[in-house]
Amino acid sequence: MNMTMKKIAEMAGVSRPAVSTVLGNSKCTRVSAKTRKKILRLAEKYDFVPNLAARQLKGVSSNLIGLISVPSYLGLLSLAQTEVITILQSRGLEVLTACMISNRDQRKIINEFRTRRVNGIIGFALGSKIIQAKNDQIPMVYCSHNNRCGFDVGSDIGLGGYLAARHLLEHGRKKLVYLCLGATNSNFLKYGGVCKAFEEAGMKAEKDNFLVVENGNSKEIFSQLRKRRADALICCNDYVAAEMLKVFLQNGIKVPDDLAVTGFDGYFFCNFTPVSLATVIQPVGEMAQRAVELLIKRMDARRSHEEFSSIRLPPSFQPGDSCGCPEPRKKMISGHPFILLDDTSP
Repeated sequence: MNMTMKKIAEMAGVSRPAVSTVLGNSKCTRVSAKTRKKILRLAEKYDFVPNLAARQLKGVSSNLIGLISVPSYLGLLSLAQTEVITILQSRGLEVLTACMISNRDQRKIINEFRTRRVNGIIGFALGSKIIQAKNDQIPMVYCSHNNRCGFDVGSDIGLGGYLAARHLLEHGRKKLVYLCLGATNSNFLKYGGVCKAFEEAGMKAEKDNFLVVENGNSKEIFSQLRKRRADALICCNDYVAAEMLKVFLQNGIKVPDDLAVTGFDGYFFCNFTPVSLATVIQPVGEMAQRAVELLIKRMDARRSHEEFSSIRLPPSFQPGDSCGCPEPRKKMISGHPFILLDDTSP
């Protein structure tokens, strides 16, 4: 059935302008809450969305940007979204957010965005490319570093692994281990950087330099590190590194004398661990800025997403007591529960 606003109006027993008002997300009070609900229910039932292209030809713009993300236990994703929202609002744009639990949610989210007349979309850490109708696509930017489908703007996490490993090798550490809690694409990219640092140092990364512990059992990790006689540990993120610092303290292991430790991501709590934690700082602010700039460029050109830009922004390494370095003076970014360190202070 080819659904139209006129047909929805007939089924709802209202005028076509009333349907247009509701589906256009107008706050007009002349349409009752009961009628509004009925219209929206019919539109959803028949998978109807207003013609975005026609509205754009009429010069109608909502100044609304959609953000799509996936559930994540790490605050890094939350911070990236906060940075993007702040930048968008500073440009006079409004934001509509959506969480994609599974790929089945794609159509529902995109239809909702079209109904709300969203002008552009930024996707965060999505596992697949969003499918849109060829003749009615909303400009989109993919923001991540390891999307299986590709990405537009992300962090060069392989470089992050390289910087951490190179720093530890320069400290004379020889039995370095990269620790992760899953054999994911992200961890292979980070470990690839570790291997590059080994090669530059005239060494070869062996099987014992890569430790995957799927269940996250700290006792098992501690046992494996002793078995491998590790003298340096690069953890896949700061949460794992902080947990390991506690385990080492409980077992009489001195950091960094017996074992040097680094984290990954650059969370603010690295300053408050038993030993201040060295870490790789993700370029979240720059990622957000570049993603917004790219989206606005695509919106201005009225072009949907075509080829991925694959912009990899460089992270930086922040030394700390855990790697045997004195702490540098730090500039803190405030205003968010998951605060990252910024090493740009002079």
